[in-house]
Amino acid sequence: MNMQITNPTALKIQQFLSPLEQGANKVNTAMATGMTTAMGGTDTYQSNSLPVTPTKVPLYQFFDDPMRPPNPLTYKIANRLSWVGINDSEEFLKAANTPFKRTLISYLAGGLFLNSQDRNYVNYQISAWAGQADLMRTGADLPTARLMQVSGAGDVALLSRYRNPIDKGVFYAAMSANALQYGYWMPSFSVVSQMIDRAANTAPTIRWY
Repeated sequence: MNMQITNPTALKIQQFLSPLEQGANKVNTAMATGMTTAMGGTDTYQSNSLPVTPTKVPLYQFFDDPMRPPNPLTYKIANRLSWVGINDSEEFLKAANTPFKRTLISYLAGGLFLNSQDRNYVNYQISAWAGQADLMRTGADLPTARLMQVSGAGDVALLSRYRNPIDKGVFYAAMSANALQYGYWMPSFSVVSQMIDRAANTAPTIRWY
């Protein structure tokens, strides 16, 4: 269901973004059509809809990012976390929501004796994964959470800063550009707007400092 906008400024923003949204929907449809044809199916992708996924995903799926080359450290961390009962993105968020906890994961799951390059990679990924799991609390699926993150919203607190109608438009434009560049599914403006509103009403759970 599309959100009804009555504010004149917000309405102008929506009208300005309409061609951009239509372009993203065409890319989504083209991508879906290509994949469906390749699989021999006949299903069609409905634009302006968000793929239905759970708000949490299994840990190995959560760590597996097709947009990045595979790294053995990623699977090492996933294996070691599973040993202590951390098996999905929601449990990971609880285990990585403070600087101290993220440091523990870095050394106990990533390894005690990493070189500086590998340590920086592990620390960066742990923080990125925590932010993605946090964004999924707004109803975003994993690819959308990743798209939001590369577009400037690293976690729920940062996403909530885009609640102003103008900021929503700017953020949606950034998401659209990154979706086209990296091949992500692009949600409609109304769906992104609803996620931003949910973020504004979601209590922060991550401490970065």
